Amino acid sequence: MAARNKRIRERGALSVKIVSYSVAAFFIIVSVIPLLWMISSSMKDNISIYKFPPTWVPKVPKSVNITLNYDGTKLQKPEELELDAMEAIWFTWKKMQNEAIGSMRVTGIKDGHVVYIAYMPAYNFTIGRPQIVPTQLATDATMRIKLPQIRERGLTEFRMLGSGGAEYHGATAVPAELPETASTVQRLISESKVVKGELQTISESGDWKRLFDNYIVLWQMASGDDNAYGFQHFLLNSVIVTGATIVSQLLIGGMAGYALAHLVRRRIGGWLTLFFVATIMIPELAILVPLYLTMDKLHLVNTLWGIILPHTAWGIVIFLFKGFFEQLPGELIQAGRIDGASEVHIFWRIIIPMSTPIFTVVSVMTFIAVWNEFLWPLVVAKSPQVWTFTVALNDFQNRQSMGANVIMSSLVIATIPLMIIIISCQKLIEKGVSFTGLKG
Repeated sequence: MAARNKRIRERGALSVKIVSYSVAAFFIIVSVIPLLWMISSSMKDNISIYKFPPTWVPKVPKSVNITLNYDGTKLQKPEELELDAMEAIWFTWKKMQNEAIGSMRVTGIKDGHVVYIAYMPAYNFTIGRPQIVPTQLATDATMRIKLPQIRERGLTEFRMLGSGGAEYHGATAVPAELPETASTVQRLISESKVVKGELQTISESGDWKRLFDNYIVLWQMASGDDNAYGFQHFLLNSVIVTGATIVSQLLIGGMAGYALAHLVRRRIGGWLTLFFVATIMIPELAILVPLYLTMDKLHLVNTLWGIILPHTAWGIVIFLFKGFFEQLPGELIQAGRIDGASEVHIFWRIIIPMSTPIFTVVSVMTFIAVWNEFLWPLVVAKSPQVWTFTVALNDFQNRQSMGANVIMSSLVIATIPLMIIIISCQKLIEKGVSFTGLKG
């Protein structure tokens, strides 16, 4: 016991530990809070994001069920009933576009029988709203013009049952007390001058599956335009550009780093490395115009190669490879040369197997930079065919009035690959950085 009390304690060690853990906890919280807010916002409606005080838990969207009675009306033809159902759904939803409505179902009854059922989820309304109901104007003429487009794009499911439909056994009157969303829908349909059917009953229920509709919007955002491409096409372009860039960086940067570390004199290698590192100090905007003119002369503007080629070899990558290769035991390289192996053979069979950490570091660094790049793809990619997802998001936001909630869902999708790669490669990244000359 006495020996334990006589143990030498470093003065201030406890304070250093407290400060270290406090700073680490602070930065973790600062990093995690925006991520959690982004995930939460991706499942909200567009208005809830801006409410104050902010709410972290998304509101469960409401599924609204409406029953319209056509007794006493002259509507009998399927196209007339379909038109009335579309007006009840689209015009009502347009006026409530900022509410958390997950889906709307309209059941039409006549003479005690169900004559049609119409259904539309929230993501179809978000996709079709800019073209179908761009304004608050609600007239029969407007919907007659838009009805063929609704059918062609499959925005609203409509099933005509006719006089042979099942007997209606549901409620026959609107409840005395309604939830807020259903009450608003009741008022709008009752006051509507275009909906012919009489509102017989209305109800609402929570539909948690509609929390993920913003992600479906991304996949179907461009589905209504001629020669348009969906978000998956732009995501694939980003994967191709990023993958090709990583391969070129590993191949060219790795071989250049090996040459500077082991194939040229140390002094010459030092000056050449200084030249490559100096390229980092050149601002991207300063070379943007010359780079574009070069791609134009090579006829690579508006191609994926035009996006990829400027990223085939970075000075910082060559510097990292050189620093790592210099730490490798030279005896193995000399042994390979004595055995008659060529430098290419030595690089592929000896250097690469021992250099997994630095290849991982360069791959992750390149992935982060190219995956999130916006300026150069925006300049060189003119047509949607070669857009990356960052350029596509900018276009969707400008032309299709994409809400902040859909933007957040796209950012979540873009963040998932980054998180997977960084978490899975964390140990190799730490090991690679410790051997590149950047430690300390």
